[in-house]
Amino acid sequence: MSISLLGTDFTELGHTLERIRLSGADSIHLDIMDGRFVPNISFGWSIAADIVRASALPCCAHLMIEHPEDAFNAFVGAGVTELLFHVEATRFPFRALHLLKRSSIRRGVAVNPGTQVESVVPLLDSVDTVLLMSVEPGFGGQSFFPGTVAKVRALRSAADRSGTPTRIAVDGGIDVSNAAALRDAGTDEFVVGTAFFRAGDPAAFVRLLKGA
Repeated sequence: MSISLLGTDFTELGHTLERIRLSGADSIHLDIMDGRFVPNISFGWSIAADIVRASALPCCAHLMIEHPEDAFNAFVGAGVTELLFHVEATRFPFRALHLLKRSSIRRGVAVNPGTQVESVVPLLDSVDTVLLMSVEPGFGGQSFFPGTVAKVRALRSAADRSGTPTRIAVDGGIDVSNAAALRDAGTDEFVVGTAFFRAGDPAAFVRLLKGA
C-alpha cells in the first residue's frame, strides 16, 4: 500500500511521514501537479527531494503534468524509486519509457478514468506498473468510480496473456467498501490518501486494506 501525501497538512510533514512509517504502509506516493494537465498545483522536484530524504520509505513520483519527459531527470535526481506519467500527457509514451529505461528506477504509466485500458496494452512489455485512476486526477477526497473494478480485471487478463509481470495499482477513493473487489480483480497495490488520514487508527486501517 502506498500513501498519497495529497491530503496531509504540509506544516506537519515530518510527523506525517513518521505516522505513515509506523502504520505499516509500503511507500509514499507523491502527486506532482502542474495546474495544466490537472487544475491544481502541488509541488515540484525540490520538495520531492526533501521528502525522499526525510522518509524511511521508498517514494513514487506520479507526474500529473504536461510534457512529463521534461521533468524525468529532475525527479530521478530527487531520488524517487518509481516514476509514473500519464499516457494522456504525451504523444510518445514509448519514447518516454525508453528515456526512463536509462535510469535504475521503476517506471510506469497512469491512466485516467475515461481512458480505455486497451491503450496501455502495447506498453506492458515496457513498464513495471500501470496505475489506474479510480477518480479524476488532481483532487483528493473524491468518490470511487465503480467501473474501475472491470478495468482492473481487463488489464490483469491482458497482462497474463502477454506474460508480463506488470503490477496493477489503483488510486482514488479506496476504502474498506471496495478494496476486496479490487484485490479479487487483480489489483497489486492500493494508493490511498484521504481515507488513511481520516482513519482513527492508521495501522489498523492499513492492515484491514492489506488483508482485503
